[in-house]
Formats: sequence, C-alpha cells, structure tokens
Amino acid sequence: MPHIHQGNWSAKGKRFAILASRWNEFISDKLIEGALDALAKSGAEDGAIEIFRCPGAFELPGLARRLADSGKFDALVCLGVVIRGATPHFDVIVNQVTRGIAGIAAEAKLAIGFGVLTCDSIEQAIERSGSKGGNRGSDATMAAIEMANLYAALAGDSRAEAPPVAKSRKK
Repeated sequence: MPHIHQGNWSAKGKRFAILASRWNEFISDKLIEGALDALAKSGAEDGAIEIFRCPGAFELPGLARRLADSGKFDALVCLGVVIRGATPHFDVIVNQVTRGIAGIAAEAKLAIGFGVLTCDSIEQAIERSGSKGGNRGSDATMAAIEMANLYAALAGDSRAEAPPVAKSRKK
C-alpha cells in the first residue's frame, strides 16, 4: 500500500497574505470575507494575516512575486474578478493573470491559492463570491492552507504534524 502525502487544514502557526484587486470591489470584498472566514475557522492568528490591495487582476502576479520573494509568508491567496465584456480584453487579462500566478506557484517556496473569478456576467461573479455558488475566496484559502502544510511536511517542518485532511472534499 502506498504512503499518501497530503496537507491538512490547520492554519495555526502559519503566515498568510491575501492579495485582492479593487476592480469590481464589491465582489472582491466578498472574496476577502470568505478568505478571512476560512482562516479564522482554520486557526490562523489575526496577527499572521495581511491584506494587500492592488488596482486590478492584472497587477496580482507582480504583487504576488514581490510578496513571495519577501520570505514573510507561508501562503498567498490571490483574489480578483474579471468579467467578460464586449472586447477581447477579458481573454488577454485572464490568460496573463492565470499564467503569471501559476508561474509563481511553480517557482516559489510557498503555497499560492488562486481565487480569481473569470465570469461571463456579474451574476456569475455574485454566485461565486458567497451566494448559491459558494465563496471562491474561501475555497482558494483552504487550498493554500492545505498546500502550505504539505510543503512544510515535505521540508520536514514540525508545524505540519497535524492530522491530514479528509479523503474527499466538496468542491
């Protein structure tokens, strides 16, 4: 039987940065609320959470790179909202933001949660930021917590000794 390695959902002892765009602020504020709720329920200390705001989703990868390089955090949670319009601008922004954050996640020595909504309509964004579609800010944060603990366990960090997550998780 193989040994399964996975993280857990304990934020205790970890440091988190929440990065959120101000564009479509009434939606991104809901994503931040979901992220903060997930951190509180997972045992994060208030002093271990910092929130950074930037103008739009396009600026998230640059901010994420600088925060990742700072060495101050165990995980970053990137939150934003891009809503399709009548021009190809949506596709350009979504591709660059996703590629930029994914590149940092692959290279950096910390966990990154991706909570950038890419929606066809404002209604879809509302659904995914706390109404009937759940809160993607919370989901991204839980993924970041789990990965921070898995990375810590791989590095031999004793802070990662909490029990593993359940075998399945509702998405």
